[in-house]
Amino acid sequence: MFRSAWFWRLPGLCLLVIAGLMLTPPVDALAGVQRLTRAAPDLLWWWLTWLGDTHFALALFLAATIATGHRHASPALLWSIAPATQTLHGIKTLAAAPRPAAVLPPEALHIIGDVLRQGSFPSGHTVTAFTLAACWILTARPPQRGMAAAVSLPLAFAIGLSRVGVGAHWPLDVAVGALLGWLCAAAAVLAAGRWGPRPGDALHRWEIGAAGVLGLGLWWRTVPATVEPLAHALGGLVVGVALVAAARRIWLRRASTGVPLRRLREME
Repeated sequence: MFRSAWFWRLPGLCLLVIAGLMLTPPVDALAGVQRLTRAAPDLLWWWLTWLGDTHFALALFLAATIATGHRHASPALLWSIAPATQTLHGIKTLAAAPRPAAVLPPEALHIIGDVLRQGSFPSGHTVTAFTLAACWILTARPPQRGMAAAVSLPLAFAIGLSRVGVGAHWPLDVAVGALLGWLCAAAAVLAAGRWGPRPGDALHRWEIGAAGVLGLGLWWRTVPATVEPLAHALGGLVVGVALVAAARRIWLRRASTGVPLRRLREME
């Protein structure tokens, strides 16, 4: 994996962005990004920022894994959860950085959703988005890696950008969160390759079951009214993918027995 250009491209880009942001006054960087994001509807950034929520992101990730048959991504996901979570919260605790709303006057900041004041550095939503994107990209076969990146990276970038757009983070928080998420996922991919569960029937059952639970949870979870359509639509999609995959497993298992399905129905 270390020989792959994909492993180095995004960390290199993140380091360049971080260096540029460290030379730019934070308020100026924030204002510049918010001028860009305000060109799009607030609802777009609000929904994108919710897609970076762990519940939403994991549900979407598992549904995509099941639907595309990308069986190597889930073992990496399992290995990435603990290091990404512990590293994120450890840095947040040590940094104790104020969010933009705690520093800037209300007229200088465009806020969408809740007003957050503490725990700014780094962006947790961005860590989640780039951890999952890296798990998806780095475990893809080389011929499909470009397509995997073309699908997952724009969404991860949009989620990170949304955190500045809603006024919850400084741009530096997002750039560091992207780098942190990518590196945690890269370590997880290596660990999964050596010690992780191999893609197989048991893991596939776990993926289907977890996707179903997460999808149902999106229907019942309490979210802001403006987010309910997104939660319900994503929940329906995820549950639908899980049900189709479960039905396909049952059909294949019955077909492999050589017993006609009509006869099996009569026996049930």
